[in-house]
Amino acid sequence: MARPPPLPATLAAPLCLPGPGWHLRLLGDTVLTRPGGAAQRLPGPVASQLLALLALAPDQAHARETLIEQLWPGVALAVGRNRLRQLLAILKAAFGPGDELATLVQADRLTLRLHPGALACDVVAFEAALDSGQRHAALALYRGELMPGHWAAWVHELRLRLAARAGALAQASAADPLPVDPLPVGPPPGADPAAQQLPRYLTRLHGAQAQVQVLQNEVQQHRLVTLLGPGGHGKTRLAVEVARMHQAALRWPGPASALPPGSGPGGHAPDAVATPAQPGFDLVAFVPLVGCRDGAQATDDLLAALLLALHQTPGKLPALAHLQRQFSGRRTLLVLDNAEQVAAPLATLVADLLARCGGLHLLVTSRRALGLDGEQRRVLPALPLPDTADAESDARANPAVALFLDRARAAAADFKPDRLQLGAVVALVRHLQGMPLAIELAAAHVGSLSPASLLQLLQGAAGQRDAGALRLLARSGPRSGGDPRHASMLAVVAWSWQLLSPAARQLLPRLALLPGSFSLAAALALATTTPVDSTLALQELVAHSMLRAGPGSDRFVMYELIREFAASVLPEADQAGLRQRHRLWLTGWFQGLPLSAPLLQVRLELPNLVGALAGAEADGAFEAAAHLAGAAQAALSAISLPAATLATLLRCAGRLADPVQQALLRAGLARSLLLGGQADAAGPLALQVLAQLPPARAGMPAPPGAGLTPEPDRPGLPRAMVLTRLAHVLWRLQRDARAGPWLDEALVLAVQVGATALQATILTNQGALLRPTDPAASIALQRRAVALWAAAGDAHGVSVGRCNLALALLASRAGAAEAVALAGQAMRDTRDQGDELQHALACNLYGEAWARLGQWQDAARAYRACVDTAYAAAEPWPLVYGLWNLPRALAHLGQAEAAARLMGFAARHSLAVVGPQSAADGHDLRRVRRLCQALAGAAAVQGWWQAGEALSLAQALQWLRLSVA
Repeated sequence: MARPPPLPATLAAPLCLPGPGWHLRLLGDTVLTRPGGAAQRLPGPVASQLLALLALAPDQAHARETLIEQLWPGVALAVGRNRLRQLLAILKAAFGPGDELATLVQADRLTLRLHPGALACDVVAFEAALDSGQRHAALALYRGELMPGHWAAWVHELRLRLAARAGALAQASAADPLPVDPLPVGPPPGADPAAQQLPRYLTRLHGAQAQVQVLQNEVQQHRLVTLLGPGGHGKTRLAVEVARMHQAALRWPGPASALPPGSGPGGHAPDAVATPAQPGFDLVAFVPLVGCRDGAQATDDLLAALLLALHQTPGKLPALAHLQRQFSGRRTLLVLDNAEQVAAPLATLVADLLARCGGLHLLVTSRRALGLDGEQRRVLPALPLPDTADAESDARANPAVALFLDRARAAAADFKPDRLQLGAVVALVRHLQGMPLAIELAAAHVGSLSPASLLQLLQGAAGQRDAGALRLLARSGPRSGGDPRHASMLAVVAWSWQLLSPAARQLLPRLALLPGSFSLAAALALATTTPVDSTLALQELVAHSMLRAGPGSDRFVMYELIREFAASVLPEADQAGLRQRHRLWLTGWFQGLPLSAPLLQVRLELPNLVGALAGAEADGAFEAAAHLAGAAQAALSAISLPAATLATLLRCAGRLADPVQQALLRAGLARSLLLGGQADAAGPLALQVLAQLPPARAGMPAPPGAGLTPEPDRPGLPRAMVLTRLAHVLWRLQRDARAGPWLDEALVLAVQVGATALQATILTNQGALLRPTDPAASIALQRRAVALWAAAGDAHGVSVGRCNLALALLASRAGAAEAVALAGQAMRDTRDQGDELQHALACNLYGEAWARLGQWQDAARAYRACVDTAYAAAEPWPLVYGLWNLPRALAHLGQAEAAARLMGFAARHSLAVVGPQSAADGHDLRRVRRLCQALAGAAAVQGWWQAGEALSLAQALQWLRLSVA
């Protein structure tokens, strides 16, 4: 640790400490001086802190339990007692033979204390001189901040208090002013420029190299850069690394090659992070503001901290003028850390400093912006998240996973995760949304919990009234950054909560009911104040980093851990009413969508739909759930619901009193289960609905509730909808011959009520039934369906019809070229519309068309696109199709092993998704096996096939990405 700059001549006299015995210097350095004048460094930071605690209260007997808590916050008492005994043994050895420590420290079973008069301390002398009005003596004693390099919570708090007293003393010293020498350019001779007031971290920085480079350039080009983000995002750490890199390039005498070691990120030599371009900075200083609070003293505390960071003792000049004098004529980078709680007074001070000091550049870390003209606001993103299907090597290289593994090994040196444990780590960092502090706190539990158990606990704690997940993410003591709030996520979020206005505090818990991103309209639906006041409160939450907002977007996102806190402060009595308000708003939103629903928007609302349906079941609002599902049905024909939500709707359907409501909901659910890969549940449910369906002549009168049918005065419409859905499901699963008559009846009813889009749906299903036996009739029906969908303005239906028309053309064995064109058009349209389900199906069909033309490379690319799209969109039905068809293309391309492994997997995996295999499916399996055997032999193919059968879906996709070009 480098010493502070030399004092002016009038202050360079020896310290005025009483007595010839032991002296402990804590201001500006941490040094113990023996009787006779020999200096001695203490063995480590904890030993220094122990002796400092004793020296700061020399007449007090310190209870061992109190010392343990201050030295190792949160440690178990038995562990702390053992550590204290070991520490005393280390100190005794460091003091040399003769048990010199016993002449200084008096120890018994319960307490430790100094022998009276045995040790003099500069802090005690400084405060005594201040209290007695001896200004010159006090200024001579204050030679820098308290115990530089030590970041224990008690040290930090005392450091700020002493700095504030020194600043006040400087302001009051009008008589006999002390001369002030300007700072030399660059560090003092022999000083390590990387040691000036920057926190030292004992851990590596992960995933921030690109951010460091960007911020290095930003602070060069702009005079005020504010790094924003919620607590725990790593703002302080990133700012320190930026400052350290600029310190490494300080404009001080000597070539760049002579830079001292340890001046790179995290104290390592610079490698991947480039040093800033000239002109550089003459001075880099770091000022922690975490101890400052709102009020009249905030500005004084900040000024005192600034002067301290510059190693300056102010004279007669006012502090601001003194700072201007010190900054004059040089380029300075000043890092102001944790500024959110003093944003208002700090903004005034910063504006004044920037106006007075032309070479001053500031990097501010805060959860809220200062709001000054020219302020460059940079929101720090979370760490990039791994994909669940990444290869093991890719997962380990992911910054979020690498951070967890690094911190986990610090907690348990023998932690070496296997593939299964690594999968749990990937799921864990995804659950924590890449928030660095949350990942660090989770990793600290690895010594006693496996990643899978920790993930299960966090998921189980989600939504609890006691913010259990936040309480679980905690550790004993602050990290090396010195901020005690960062010892737990609960403290981190609570700190931001305290800084909010009453209006923002009222709104945030209400928004916690929305599990996904949400629109301004949804937020206003849950607010209690006027739209203008609620919008202002929403903007305040964004400004305080409690919400994220997309640039130019009216959608907002809340981090899950902030949601946990917000949900814990929402009165339980308010929750049911808020859930009802959200259901009503969401039902109206779906009802207001055009027939060609904007699927990109629908996907954004999908998590909120899932949450609203779960809330409806919890509230016993089963009819409301049915209304909401009915309103969303048109959009959900193109998007699959999660399996848990389908189960929720099934339970709600069983509690409905109206048979029409029940039939409509269950028929829709049967189709959704089929698309969601639950063929084993879809078939029985469809048969159950069929058994309860009234006879044709009895009809199905329209239900009175809104949302189930857009036009309740058309009594035939519900029956037509139910019959169409049942026919689709049962023909797909078991080629039920009754599907044809059901579709015929449904078409008559749809024509009677003028339901154009439903007519198109029925026609396309009729065409699918005729495709194997009468391709020409099938083609004619599909062309009619496309025309009807186009007339109704249903873009999604048009894409479905084009795909079905392409299939019919392929079945005719004469329309492959037109099928390629139709599938290609459907691929482009569905991509632009965000229709991921149909896009994946169109990609698969595009592959089939190219395969019919013998273009196997094009076919393989299309099948791969189908697999990738379906997996990313969590659409199991097209995923099975893509995985089933890709092996045939690979076999034709000579990739026998890949084809055999994937076909083995697809043959087993498809059973659970699309049901039993047909005769045509069996033909496909035999054909692929024969092609592979012709390339590699029966024995090899059999082994690869069996290996594929043993793969999980994630393993199969991972193997596909690694092995197939």
